[in-house]
Amino acid sequence: MEERVSEGRDKEEEKERERESEVQSLVLRLRQYQAQAETTSQELAMVQQAIAEHDKAIETIKYLKGLKPGDELIVPIGASSSIYVTLSTTDRIIVRIGGGVSAEKDPDSSIQFLEEKKRGLEDSQRQMAAVLQRIEQEAQKLQARLQELVSKTGAPK
Repeated sequence: MEERVSEGRDKEEEKERERESEVQSLVLRLRQYQAQAETTSQELAMVQQAIAEHDKAIETIKYLKGLKPGDELIVPIGASSSIYVTLSTTDRIIVRIGGGVSAEKDPDSSIQFLEEKKRGLEDSQRQMAAVLQRIEQEAQKLQARLQELVSKTGAPK
């Protein structure tokens, strides 16, 4: 009889160890998902900022198309400071095409180039948002399982 009681305790202890092991594993995986979500969110914010910069550049070029050489502009130089400049030409825009290389283009070609780059960024934004959503869904599943385990046995030791 004592042997059966001892076997029962051993089985219960084994189940408890398995639950604790699963809880630890879930907590570790949950932390990994949280780190991935944070990294992806930061990357998504950078892509959103790049999209906004492209929008600003496109709008600025459209505005400049309506000006003529000799018009005066105020140009921000950083640290909440600006300078006055005189526009020498409105038919040439310098755009960075990648790898530290820039090219001179006419305003319409510049706008087209920037819009293409913006579309690529928007595609990346959609993909990253989908990845973030999947990570968050997986994290929610882990949290639900963790809650289930903890509520059955109480807080892990």
